[in-house]
Amino acid sequence: MYILTRYVVWEVLKFFLAALVGLTLVVTLGMGVKEGLSRGLPPEVMLRTMPFMLPEMLGITIPVAMLYAVSSVFGRMTGANEVVALKSLGISPMAVVWPVLVLATFMSLGTVWMYEIAASWCRPNVARTVGESIEEIAYSMLRTNHSFGPPQISQFSIVVKRVDGRKLVQPTITIFGQPKVTLMAAEAELHTDWKTRELTITCWNAEVDQGQGRGFFPGKFEQTVPLVVPAADRYHRDWVAMSDISDRIAELNIRLRQQEQLLDANKKLGEPPSAKDEEDIANTRHLIFRLKTEPHRRWSNGFTCLCFALIGTPAAMLWRHADVLTNFFVCFLPILAIYYPLLMLGEDLSTSGRLPPIAFWTGNVILATPAVLLLRRIIRH
Repeated sequence: MYILTRYVVWEVLKFFLAALVGLTLVVTLGMGVKEGLSRGLPPEVMLRTMPFMLPEMLGITIPVAMLYAVSSVFGRMTGANEVVALKSLGISPMAVVWPVLVLATFMSLGTVWMYEIAASWCRPNVARTVGESIEEIAYSMLRTNHSFGPPQISQFSIVVKRVDGRKLVQPTITIFGQPKVTLMAAEAELHTDWKTRELTITCWNAEVDQGQGRGFFPGKFEQTVPLVVPAADRYHRDWVAMSDISDRIAELNIRLRQQEQLLDANKKLGEPPSAKDEEDIANTRHLIFRLKTEPHRRWSNGFTCLCFALIGTPAAMLWRHADVLTNFFVCFLPILAIYYPLLMLGEDLSTSGRLPPIAFWTGNVILATPAVLLLRRIIRH
């Protein structure tokens, strides 16, 4: 029996690892390029951010790779009548199924861990890498668009006539601060120093406008800009570790009580509630709902790995087809049509407060229930 268990687990692991490597590579490259293009990142910066995206991508690809592995292995086994041979020897099919389900359970726990790492380590490091690459991003965008200045990653904007190497020709540089400073120069260069966290703008023949008057500086002129890595959103569920969620909810509850007390005080004074006050209260409640559902979201998404193994195993056995891709798509298409819409519906209803957070598990339960019934049918017949 030990030899049989080892054989099945090894076969599943081989298919699982092969699928995991291929899927993760494709998804990471695709998502990394898409994210990089949306931010205007040059290729070298995209490559530096991709390793930090890997755990989040593994959270997506581990369940799909497990489905591919079980559907391939058990489809091949039933197609070659290996399961029939086991039954003829008086061995229950569960002898080859339960080791795979145990493996899928451990993979599910690993998937939950990937979501946790993505929130507490990956996203902050992506933000730090993008912030530290501001000089490269600026030059890349100036060469292609002749302008730079997305507010989410910089405190300045630049418009140039052209870029010659590192020289910015006829740049107009706006530094957002108090006061706002506008530099117009014949040429300029950018240099960053992350030890001092400053960007130095070196201009030649610059005209400087600080709002209260203009000055002309012939020759070389330097202006420094402090560089700030965008801080993580303290209350965004994607940036909060599960161990910190209860503290964040407590902070938001205090904020909500203060907002509601202020609104009540204004009503008593005869002031009608403003749209902004009501919107602030609604936003705070929404953040609380999202944080309350986040542990359920991570655990339920993680245990899709076990659910996929549960449904993929009996489906492949009943299909009795040895072709790998056919087995996979026969198992995956119903999941795509039923499970993922239920997952999105459960998320919408729970994060809006219309259903309790446990509604996140709806898709898992609906997927696992027919899987268990199918397994019982295979064991009996």
